[in-house]
Amino acid sequence: MTGAQPVLLILDANVLIDYCGADRSILTLISERVGRIHVPSVLLEEVDDLDESDCDRLSLQLVEPSLELLIGAGKRRPGLSFYDHLCLLAAKEAGWTCVTNDGRLRRECGVDGVRVLWGLEPMVDLVAGGHMTAPQANEVAERIHQANPLFITTEIVKRFVARVNAAVAKRRR
Repeated sequence: MTGAQPVLLILDANVLIDYCGADRSILTLISERVGRIHVPSVLLEEVDDLDESDCDRLSLQLVEPSLELLIGAGKRRPGLSFYDHLCLLAAKEAGWTCVTNDGRLRRECGVDGVRVLWGLEPMVDLVAGGHMTAPQANEVAERIHQANPLFITTEIVKRFVARVNAAVAKRRR
């Protein structure tokens, strides 16, 4: 983790699904080396491959959203699911960074002043910090692309590989 304050993250369901399908251990690395990952308990309804015991094992902080947050998320914004709205509201309330590939959620985070990262970005930080090799990160990104080609396109993977290579080059200097 960089900077004086630790980074606190919330991953939307799609990013959790991507990492669970490609390599669950990356979630632990992100949580321990990039920023503590928080998972609202109700989000587990959307992620078939993740339960409470998995969260504990993977160093993910399971959190119970307040009734106010749940009610607020129920008052949906156009284009956001209940779960995406919950991630936005939880991130805003707690000062967390929202990690998502959803364009609408990213825009709404911007409107509300919530910091946002793309789903693959934490792996760039892992490589930059020497916690993961570039080939490992690129392989995970390719597995995510294979499982989710509609949202993690070949072009996104190419840009990711370029960022990973730049992080490696910078680290070598």
